[in-house]
Order: sequence, then structure tokens, then C-alpha cells
Amino acid sequence: MRNLILILLLLCSSTFAGEVEETRRLAAKYKAETEVILWDMTRVDLLNDEYAIEVEWPRKWAEAIGQSLYYAAVTNRKPAIILLIKDKRSESRYIYRLQTVAAKHNIKIYLEEISSD
Repeated sequence: MRNLILILLLLCSSTFAGEVEETRRLAAKYKAETEVILWDMTRVDLLNDEYAIEVEWPRKWAEAIGQSLYYAAVTNRKPAIILLIKDKRSESRYIYRLQTVAAKHNIKIYLEEISSD
């Protein structure tokens, strides 16, 4: 059991590290600041003059919607989400779900294909 917990922690931390690394890499492209801390200690992944952008993996699409809407409301920006795509074919169901909800709530979506190294 102890080994299983350790493995899960390592997997989660490497996934988070990958997201942080990709967020930093994308900052220049989106002309945005990274990890902007708000008054309530939440962090906007990317913030530029127009958008509060949540960067997330496709399987966490629903979580990204709530975060992007909240950050947009607090920062007086438009909501946006960048999905980090490793395999568009296998992740297409998440992309579709996000697109369906985002269209109803005016959330801008960006798909960023990344290498799965």
C-alpha cells in the first residue's frame, strides 16, 4: 500500500511539473504572465491583457472550465483554456466535451499539441 501511494504521488507530481513547464513555455506565445496570484491565493496559469487562461490536460477539462470562469470574473478578463494535447485521437472525447460547454459560456479554447516524451 505504501508503495502504491508513493507511485501515485510521483505520477501526480510529474504531471504537474509537465503542466508548469508547458505553461512557462507558452507564456511568450500568449504574451502573458505566469502563475499570477490573486487576492484569495489562487493562481491564474496565464494572464494577459485580454484573457485569464487556465492550462490543463484534457482529462481535467471540466475542472478547467470552472477555473477559467472564476479567474476571468476576478481579474475582469475573458475566460480561456489551453488544453495540452499529447494524442488528439485518444483525447478527442475530452476536447469535444470542452468545446460543447465552452461554446455556451464564451470560453476561448486553444489546443496546444505537445510531445509525449
